[in-house]
Amino acid sequence: MPFITRRTIKSSKTETLSRCRRIPQLVILLLLLIAIALSPVTASNDCATVGVEQSKDGSCVAPSEQQQPIGDATATTASTTAGMLKRIKDSIVKHLSGAWRSSSASADQLKFLIAGAIAGIVSRTAVSPLEVIATAQMVTGGSGSNKGGLANELRALFAAEGVRGFFKGNGANCLKVAPTRGIQFFAFEQFKSKLVDWKRDWAGVNDDDDVALTPVERLVAGGFAGMIASSCVYPLEVVKTMLTMYPGKYPGIVAAFRGVVTEAGYKGLYQGLAPTLVAMFPYVGMEFMIYETAKIALEKMFDAGKKATDDSEVSLPVIVSLGLGAVAGAVAQTSAHPFDVVRKRLQVQGINGNPVLYKSTMECFVGLAGKEGYGALYKGLGPACVATIPGTGIAYITYEFMKNVLGLSSV
Repeated sequence: MPFITRRTIKSSKTETLSRCRRIPQLVILLLLLIAIALSPVTASNDCATVGVEQSKDGSCVAPSEQQQPIGDATATTASTTAGMLKRIKDSIVKHLSGAWRSSSASADQLKFLIAGAIAGIVSRTAVSPLEVIATAQMVTGGSGSNKGGLANELRALFAAEGVRGFFKGNGANCLKVAPTRGIQFFAFEQFKSKLVDWKRDWAGVNDDDDVALTPVERLVAGGFAGMIASSCVYPLEVVKTMLTMYPGKYPGIVAAFRGVVTEAGYKGLYQGLAPTLVAMFPYVGMEFMIYETAKIALEKMFDAGKKATDDSEVSLPVIVSLGLGAVAGAVAQTSAHPFDVVRKRLQVQGINGNPVLYKSTMECFVGLAGKEGYGALYKGLGPACVATIPGTGIAYITYEFMKNVLGLSSV
């Protein structure tokens, strides 16, 4: 056992804090990219439209010899803003293109963040219809008024709202899940890397020596990663719930934000955060632990069979990775579902005429169990698991695909 000085421990803590401080910056960068992608800017055409000139830097300016009416000045201000957004977009793209080609640790962190975000968007969009049904059941406390199960509820939703009903709230959902999944995968990889470094220090081995993480260590890394991600983007979860439950009330994401703040105050954006954080530790921790532990075990099995004939690196078939992600998601969802029900009940309190029945997480748990029975804590579990099973599987195969494309590797 090597002798570890206070300086070594202090240096390790400093490095960990430095990595944690990068998370808000990466979240802001990712949200900027999503916003720009959803709202493309065409500043060059706007200048001609409002009848003003375009400067060399791309912004719109009024001719100095003209006195503009108020209406033209407003149009010019809007166009100048468009030009500014275009320059910001070009600057971000320029910096990202340089970082993308780099092989530094910072570039890898950005790539992990992007890979996780893409995995989240693809998976969540694929299962959006099931997510809508699950959210409705958890909030209303029933399994729907339609007999015949999930398939009949989907048919009723289609008959009432058409295809758009399957994807109501999906914009806010993707805006939430992109940074959530991105931060989860990024933080999980960082925690694992730090755990490996600590284990190498304690064992006194070289930096190139392989060090295996235990399932419990992967659970802890995943649990903290889930809590950090949820804390960063929780207001978007509240907005997603509002858009899903009351699609006609809010015309968009910004309007839903304003509506929640108007009706419940800024605290309304964080209603239900406590049960979410409690649930995220076992939920995300178990999901990561089950998937990675099973994946590594299967890779070793396949590797043992190939060594005699092939020296290439083992890669699990897509269907196997999909199955592992599905199992991990189902177990994680079942273990944390009561917290999910409580979270959604607290989110809608005091909004759209809903009464405020519970003042705390524990009071909500006790109240639901007492008034509706313990089964109420598992309302919507069926659709949630049906959505989680393919959703989590799709997220992991997309993440593995993106890691291969970006040349990333995990410990």
